[in-house]
Amino acid sequence: MSQTYKRGTIEDFGRWREFTAGMWAWIFHKFTGWVLVGYLFTHIAVLSTAMQGASLYNSTLGGLEALLVVRFLEVGLLAVAVFHILNGIRLLMVDLGYGLGVQDRTFYVSLIVTGAITVASVPTFVGGAL
Repeated sequence: MSQTYKRGTIEDFGRWREFTAGMWAWIFHKFTGWVLVGYLFTHIAVLSTAMQGASLYNSTLGGLEALLVVRFLEVGLLAVAVFHILNGIRLLMVDLGYGLGVQDRTFYVSLIVTGAITVASVPTFVGGAL
């Protein structure tokens, strides 16, 4: 018979400190996946304005691109997509048996590469709005 223990709110809240790199990779991969699904629905909503005419579609895109916050959200979308891709490749390699002993390091490498690509892209995305 299994027993359950009530850990309490404080202990449950502090458990994030015990997470290893693998747990953080899992959390980030799930989070980025849900963000990409949310973006997909937003993207479809914007594209649906094209069905009502080119002028509405062009004005919708023009209005969105004029907002500085949208440009920063595009940088965030790039970061989410790059991390999700790199971590997915990392997981594929682990599933195939490559890099089993260096999973933590490859997770950190994927974070560093994602950060480098994101920082390098900021002038491209935000530059037109300044």
